[in-house]
Amino acid sequence: MDTQLLLKTAMLAGEIMLRSGAETYRVEDTMHHILKTADHIEMAEVLVIMTGISATIKLENEKAVTVTKRVEERDTNLKLVVDVNEISRQYCGDDLTLEQAYEKLSTLKQFEFSRKTTNLAMMGVGVGFTIFFGGSIADTGAAIVVGLFLVAFVSAGQDLKFHPFIQDIFAGFGVAFACCLLKEGLGDQMNMDTVMIGSFMPLVPGMAITNAVRDTLRGDYLSGGARVMEAFLKALGIAIGIGIGLALCAKIF
Repeated sequence: MDTQLLLKTAMLAGEIMLRSGAETYRVEDTMHHILKTADHIEMAEVLVIMTGISATIKLENEKAVTVTKRVEERDTNLKLVVDVNEISRQYCGDDLTLEQAYEKLSTLKQFEFSRKTTNLAMMGVGVGFTIFFGGSIADTGAAIVVGLFLVAFVSAGQDLKFHPFIQDIFAGFGVAFACCLLKEGLGDQMNMDTVMIGSFMPLVPGMAITNAVRDTLRGDYLSGGARVMEAFLKALGIAIGIGIGLALCAKIF
């Protein structure tokens, strides 16, 4: 078996999962199962933290080989997590060769949802939560308009390559400002609190908070603490943006 290719396959699987929002213990478990398929293996160790992956493998009568990969960008794409899990199961179950598994993972790495799909989903989440929180027909229509503002501000932040923290402030400002404008136009027909809360729900770091709890309960305190800090900073950015938007609207109106 090609040890280098095995390490590359395990590292690629771990990188995709970590970038896509998987828990660190799940990434370690998947990589460990892949590495354990090597012939005459003496040791296989994997260490995953929020910003990097390290894997070591040692075969009989050979020196240990260690590979480290830094992961700087993270997003939420649970489809990729499921796909990597499925490929790893097929490989460990001898349904795929090592070369086939690496090829499939290489294809997955290039997969991303289109901006149009992401924007529609973001708007749909905002409208759905507005209805969930008891919004009226007028509130639902307002949530659609606010969703357009949110999509525009998020897309502008991405195109301008803002830092993620600044992007959250920018998006929060867009939601608050749009809600204020609509409230000024619709008056009592619109419940501003319901529309605003529902509209910024797509920005809430729910995945980071959930993974922080899961990693902490599994004993991975380093990654759990890092995810808590990540969620806190994201929530702080949203709150600052909304505060700036409300303050500006109070001055204007």
